[in-house]
Amino acid sequence: MAHAQPAVTVVADAGPLIYLAGAGLLALLPQLYDRVVTPRVVFDEIVVAGAGLLGAGEVAAATWLVLEDAPPSPELLRTLGRGEAAAIPLAERLQATMLCDDAAARATAKRRGLHVVGTLGVLLLAKNRRLLPSVGAVIDAMRQHGCYVADALVREVLPAAGEPPSPSGA
Repeated sequence: MAHAQPAVTVVADAGPLIYLAGAGLLALLPQLYDRVVTPRVVFDEIVVAGAGLLGAGEVAAATWLVLEDAPPSPELLRTLGRGEAAAIPLAERLQATMLCDDAAARATAKRRGLHVVGTLGVLLLAKNRRLLPSVGAVIDAMRQHGCYVADALVREVLPAAGEPPSPSGA
């Protein structure tokens, strides 16, 4: 008898939504997770404040993206941005995975017991599930759109994806 996998919810911060949208891969999220949630402040940061910028239109059109009214935590606002300060408590409340690239927010989320995945982790998961042919090609495209991806992280992710090092030496 097969056991059903538990539903996996992810709470997304702005960075991964923007990066995935900019790479034309935002639709990977509902293929990888049962429920994709973001605080309204994150949505507004991308779609309203960032209107016309990378990813704004794609995020606005993502009908599967669940918006939650989640106020930023005053405690977390001392060290994090509004989006991260709203997303972390929301992920805790929903017992969800945190989708975040910001180093300080990732460290805070991990200290609070959350499972954290970044943009490259999403790409790796997509490759492992055969939804994506190449992680390296996506990283190159993201960099061409001005997205910062640390060389050290690329050197870690490409072998995990079963891909050779990038030609740029990253």
